[in-house]
Amino acid sequence: MSNLEENESKEDSINGECYDKEFAVVNPTRMCQPMGGIQAMMGVKNAMPVIHGSQGCATYMRFQLIRHFREPIEVASTSLSEKTVIYGGEPNLLKALKNISEKQKPEIIGVMSSCLTETIGDDVSGIIRKFENANIGKELPAMVSIPTPSYAGSHVEGYDKAILSLVKCFARKMVPNNKINIILGNLSPSNIVEIKNIMKDLNVEPILLTDTSENLDGPLSEETLELHKFGTSLDELRDTANCIATISITKHNDSGAKYLEEQFNVKAISEPMPIGIKNTDIFINNVCNTMNIDIPKKIIRDRGRLCDVLVDAHAYNYRRKVAIYGDVDMVISIARFTYEMGMVPKVLCVGSESSRFKEDLNELIKDMGYKPIVLENKDLYDFEKVLDNNPVDLLIGNAYGASIADKFNIPLFRVGFPIFDRVGAQRIKFIGYNGGIEFVDGLTNMLLDFYYDCEGYKLENKELSFDPQSFNESLLESEAK
Repeated sequence: MSNLEENESKEDSINGECYDKEFAVVNPTRMCQPMGGIQAMMGVKNAMPVIHGSQGCATYMRFQLIRHFREPIEVASTSLSEKTVIYGGEPNLLKALKNISEKQKPEIIGVMSSCLTETIGDDVSGIIRKFENANIGKELPAMVSIPTPSYAGSHVEGYDKAILSLVKCFARKMVPNNKINIILGNLSPSNIVEIKNIMKDLNVEPILLTDTSENLDGPLSEETLELHKFGTSLDELRDTANCIATISITKHNDSGAKYLEEQFNVKAISEPMPIGIKNTDIFINNVCNTMNIDIPKKIIRDRGRLCDVLVDAHAYNYRRKVAIYGDVDMVISIARFTYEMGMVPKVLCVGSESSRFKEDLNELIKDMGYKPIVLENKDLYDFEKVLDNNPVDLLIGNAYGASIADKFNIPLFRVGFPIFDRVGAQRIKFIGYNGGIEFVDGLTNMLLDFYYDCEGYKLENKELSFDPQSFNESLLESEAK
């Protein structure tokens, strides 16, 4: 047997579970960087995202975004071919910038690189400057280069790089504005609306980086075929340098916040995604402490309503074992929230490795008193193999876990990106106290439908008992093996 064959057939091991797997990614839990960059640009008013790469790159992005949001998505491409890969993609990018500037007339063009152009070494920033110098005196859109190689990172890093590039390119120190920047990450439009409602209740004006709430959940009209008329404006991007603070509500999207702090002395705050009681408390307190204001009675009442919902649903959720997969920030925040609901986050799977994830995980383990099975930088094949010997009552994640849920005959509560086998992904809400209420209602009703209605309660292997000590002991035994 050759060394390659030996490597392809060798056993892999996760938390003591051994199985055969070729060295490949099967059913990944993450998307590529340009996908996140495009989502960030979708929240910028009158902006046009451009993929500097092959036509297939832009087509794939449009395909995934359209079937998730069910909205028209416009993504331009420089359409590189074999010839341009050999001789460089500069002519194609120059032509794309000219066509977009003349025909669509956007305010901002965001040029995202791809694995192809990063590999051949195209200087995107230099090509943009060359185009601007060749058109001095003409009215051109603002242009920004966003480095998003597809062979590294994920859509989370792509979003982060887009925000960093936008503030680097446009932020300008002027007059203090008494506002707060909020970096949102890859959130659904409804979650962003909830953030806006919270800020309205607090009487604080935010600059959202970036605001897709109206662009990716709009009415049916002919305007949907044009450039996005809503979102974060160019003036707001310039004004980010004049805010009191920048709050990143996903810890892995705070590069823009750090840049604004270093360059313009805008305080940077990085916090967990505000899902559930504790994490939403952190967000509310950070805003109130930054602005030196008291928490309004309406916010306090919303928190009390979420506490009441947790009590109402506790009998159905108590000790239900959950497996969660997806983006790093979402997985750890939902794990904490399900624990607040009385559930048992038993298996957590993320597609990347992160020291911040480990820090948050250690804090969660300390609060829970037991250690879940954690898969870092793994795919859904690994996830499925672990579930073979560690049964759970519920999956939480995107649509790619549907086949796993079907195999184990357990329900899948869909959150994250992408969700293409159901409608309404843009209206899924779990942020804040009100979003938490919708999350608890939806998840609990799914459990009621599956386990309690008709003969569901007679399903085998659906025991509610869970002993943290015995779970930890069995996990340590399997790791020792």
